[in-house]
Amino acid sequence: MGNPVVALLQAALLSVTVAGYSLAVTLPRMLAAGARGVWRVFGAAPAARAPGGEPARPVYAVVTAPRDLASAWRETLAEQSRLLEEPERFLIGRLRRANGATDRRDGLGPAGVVLYPVLVASLVVVILVTAALCLVPVLSALLVWGLGCAVWVPWWALWATVARVEQALFRRPAPCPYPDCGRTVRRPVVLCPSCGARHRRLLPGRHGALVHRCRCGARLPAVGRPRHGTVCCPSCSRAVPAGYDRARVVVVAGGADGVREAVHRRVLTALGAPDDAQPPLVRGTDRPLLLFAPPHDAYDSQEAVGRLDVLRHADGLLLVVGDPAVHHADVRAVQRVLNALAALPARRRPRRAALLYPSAPPGEDSAVRRRLAQDGGGHLLRAVEASGARVRCVGGADDAAGLAGTVRWLAGADRGPAPDGHLTAPVPAREPGRPAGWRHRLGRGVLLSVHAGGALVLPMLLVALEARVLPPHALFGAAGAYDAWRHPLTATVHQVDILATTTRDWPRLTASHSAPGHPPSSVLPGHDGYWSVEGAPGPDNWLRIDLGLPLPLSEVSYDFVPDSVPAPHGSLLWSPGSLTAQRGSRVYHPPVSPEERTRRVGDGFFPEAYGWDVPIPDSAGPLDALRIGLGGFATDTAYEEQLRLREVHVRWTTSDALRLHPEDRGRLRVENTTGRDLALDVQPLTLPEGVRAGLVDPPPRVLPARSSTVIRWRLTGVPSTGRVPVAYAVAASEDGHTVTARCLGLVDGAGRTQSLC
Repeated sequence: MGNPVVALLQAALLSVTVAGYSLAVTLPRMLAAGARGVWRVFGAAPAARAPGGEPARPVYAVVTAPRDLASAWRETLAEQSRLLEEPERFLIGRLRRANGATDRRDGLGPAGVVLYPVLVASLVVVILVTAALCLVPVLSALLVWGLGCAVWVPWWALWATVARVEQALFRRPAPCPYPDCGRTVRRPVVLCPSCGARHRRLLPGRHGALVHRCRCGARLPAVGRPRHGTVCCPSCSRAVPAGYDRARVVVVAGGADGVREAVHRRVLTALGAPDDAQPPLVRGTDRPLLLFAPPHDAYDSQEAVGRLDVLRHADGLLLVVGDPAVHHADVRAVQRVLNALAALPARRRPRRAALLYPSAPPGEDSAVRRRLAQDGGGHLLRAVEASGARVRCVGGADDAAGLAGTVRWLAGADRGPAPDGHLTAPVPAREPGRPAGWRHRLGRGVLLSVHAGGALVLPMLLVALEARVLPPHALFGAAGAYDAWRHPLTATVHQVDILATTTRDWPRLTASHSAPGHPPSSVLPGHDGYWSVEGAPGPDNWLRIDLGLPLPLSEVSYDFVPDSVPAPHGSLLWSPGSLTAQRGSRVYHPPVSPEERTRRVGDGFFPEAYGWDVPIPDSAGPLDALRIGLGGFATDTAYEEQLRLREVHVRWTTSDALRLHPEDRGRLRVENTTGRDLALDVQPLTLPEGVRAGLVDPPPRVLPARSSTVIRWRLTGVPSTGRVPVAYAVAASEDGHTVTARCLGLVDGAGRTQSLC
C-alpha cells in the first residue's frame, strides 16, 4: 500500500491539472470552435447557383438566412461536442500514466473515483460559460432574423396582391404562337437581358417582392409586364414576339395535310408574311393576328384535338373540307373540333367560323352554301351553325386575297387596314458567368456582425463599466464598486495650465523692455510670436506675470525659441533665464536644478537647453507673481537680445472628479463626474485684497453620482470698473482620500462672471 500523503498529493495535483486543462484549454477551444463555425458559414461566398433551379437570387432573410443559421449552429454544436470529450481522454491518459498502466484494459485505480467528479464539475463550468457567451449571439441573430422577416412579409403581401390583381384585370392566357406547340402560356419565361438566364417564376415570392435580381445582378420587375427582356414559352422554351398575348387567333382545322398547309401559306403571303414564317404571327394595326395551323396529326383523334390549348383562345375557325361526305377524314376532323368546342364554356368558344370548300368556285356565301348542299354537305353546315358561331362559307382555295379577307373577318379585324408585316421573335442572349450576389453577402455580413456583437456583450459591459455610463446602483451596486476600484480619487489629480484661458483683464504682464512687434503677451499659450528684448538699453531684462491673488502653484514652465539660445561658450555654460516668485513682499527662489528640455547641435559636447519645468513645492505656499529674468552667468546685453521667449505655462493641481462652472451672481455649479457619491467640502474663495465673500446657503455634504449642485456666495468690495480674479476650490473625499478641484473666474461689479476653467 502506498503512502497516503503521496496519494493525496498526487490526487490533488491531478485534480488541478484536469480542472486547469478543462478551463484553460477546452473552454477557449470551444469558444474558438463557435467562432469558426459561424465564420465558415457567414463568411463564405454565396453559392453560384440559386436553389430550385431558378436563376434569381432568393430573399436572404426568408430563404437563405434560416439555412445559414441552422448550418452554423449545427456545425458549432458538433465541434463543441467533440471537444467536450477531450478532457476525459486527458484524464484517462494521466491516470494510466500515474498508475503505470500499459494496456487500455487496465483499471484506472481508486484515484478515478475522486477525479471524475472534478472532471464533471469543470465540464459543467465550461458548458455554462460557453452557453452564457454563446446564448447572446444566438438570441441576437434570431432577433435580427425575425425583424427582417417581419419587415419583408408585409412588403411581399402588398406586391403579391398587386400582381394578382393586375394579372386578373389586364392579362389573359394566350397560346404559344408556334404550330408544333400551341400550349397555353399563363406566365411566360422571361430571359434576363444581360445574361439570358431563364426566369420561370417572375412573381412576388421567395426570390423578391417587387423585383427579382438575376444571378448576374440585373433587376427584373416581378410586378407588371416584363420590360427590357425576351419572353419565352415555358413549354417549348422558344422566344415569342412582343404582343403575342394580345393577338387575335384564327385556327385552321380539317382538310388534308397538303390542302391545309397550302391554304396556310397563301394566307400568310397575302397578309404580308413569308409562307414559312415562324411563328405565323402577323403585325396588325391595333392587335397582331395569329394564323395557327397545327401539325398534320393534330386532328387524327379526339384526344389529340382535346390537347389543342389553342382552341380555348381562338377568335375564329377556318374549317377546310375537301369532301363533305359523312365518313370523310375532313368531316371527322371538323366534327372532332366541334366536339372539343362544345365542352368549353360559351364565353370561351370562337365567335366566328368560316367553312372553306375548295371544290366550289369563289363567290358569295349563298352560292357556296348551295354548292355544298348539292354535294351532300348540308349536315356539316348545320353542325357548324349549331356551335353558336357566325358562319361564312368560302369557295376557291386559290383566291389568296379572298382567303386573307376571310381570315381578317374571323379575327374580327375586317374593318381596319390589312396587316402589314411579320412579327419575329428576338434572339435570346447568351449566358455569361454567374457572379455571386452582393445582397447575400450583405445579409451574411449583417448576421456575422450580429454574432460578433453578441459575443462582445460582456466585453462591452466591461467597457460600459469603465466608461461609467451605468448608474452606480446598476447590477446590484457592481457599477459603483467597479468605478471606485478602477477610478480612485487619487487618479483624478493632474496639473492644469491656468494661463490656457486668458483675457485682457488677467493676468497682467509687464517687462523691462519689449522689442517692437514682440510684446509680453506673445508668451501666453495659444498666442503667436515671441517676446524679445532686442534693442534693450542694458542687461538683466525680465518679464513679470502678476496673477492678482495668491494661488497654490505646482509648476512653472517656459520655453525659448531653440535657435535663439546661445551655444556653450568655452568651458562656461550659458544658462538663459531665471525664475523668481513672490507673494506680496516675500520672494521665493525655486530649486536651481529644474528639468530641462535640451537639444544637441552638430558635434557639440554640451547640449543646449531651451526650456525648463520648474516645480513649486507645497512649502512655497500660494504665490501671486512670477518673474523670469534673462540674466545668467553672462551679463552681456548681446546674449539677452538674442534670446526669444516663446511660451510660458503656469500650472496648479486639480481633480477632474469634480467640475467647477462659475456662473453669474456669485454662483458656482459643482458637477460630480464619477459613478458614485462623493462627500463635498467647499473651501473659502481666494480673492484679491479688499474683496470679501460669504456663503449664502450651506452647501450639501454629499453629491450624488453624475449630478450637480449650485453653491452661492455673496461678494462685496468688487470694483465697479474692470474685473477681478476669483479662485474656487471644492474638495471631495472617499475612503479617507481627499482631492481638490480648482477653477478661476473673473467677476465684475455687476456680478457677471467669466469662467477661466
